[in-house]
Amino acid sequence: MTPPPPRGAPVTPCLDALRGLMARRRGGDPGAFDEWGAPDLLELSWMLGRRLCRGALLRARLGASGGPVFCDRHVRVLNARHIRAGRDLDLEEGAFINGLSKRGVVFGDRCTVGRGAIVAPSGLLGGEPGEGLILGDHSNLGPWAYVGCSGFISIGSNVLMGPRVSLLAEDHNAASADEPIKAQGVTRLPITIEDDVWLGAGATVTGGVTVGRGSIVAAAAVVTRDVEPFSVVAGVPARLVRSRR
Repeated sequence: MTPPPPRGAPVTPCLDALRGLMARRRGGDPGAFDEWGAPDLLELSWMLGRRLCRGALLRARLGASGGPVFCDRHVRVLNARHIRAGRDLDLEEGAFINGLSKRGVVFGDRCTVGRGAIVAPSGLLGGEPGEGLILGDHSNLGPWAYVGCSGFISIGSNVLMGPRVSLLAEDHNAASADEPIKAQGVTRLPITIEDDVWLGAGATVTGGVTVGRGSIVAAAAVVTRDVEPFSVVAGVPARLVRSRR
């Protein structure tokens, strides 16, 4: 007589398939969900399903999209026709993106815009449009980041960004003490963040700066001049701590 299958056996292939699906979405790490139980996987699947439904509505408004968009609650996207996205764009809760810009807002594959992050190339009530943003493959904008891309901001691939990072590509002119600063206009300068850079929590990068490939910017640092590749910088203003090579 054949013994009955163990209790829960029919569920196991389903869970394994679900783990495989989630792992592929994370970039192919097969063991990423081995320790996740059935309730955890089901809750994650339900959350991603809702994000995917919201993202489908947003995707129809984008200028171009190379694949699924995952959109959490309370995400606000203006001028979506100026936004282009690759595969698996993930917009977390409360993110705000204004697409209106001269060169557009472009996301590569598997990009994440963190909770409460703001992408603002242009003012909401008029004025000259800003230049825009490009975010490379597998890069993220951290939670509560502020990306002021009035001057063009180029962020490479595999860039890590902690919470509350500020990228400020526009500065107020203040040469005259005889008139209000607000009346003296602004200067827009580009920012370049090269591949494989890690921007720590609360870091600020100002206009006209290039952060070289493989560099680390410490938490709360203020970067006002170029950073050589594979450097570690810290402080206000940021200075070289050491080289990674």
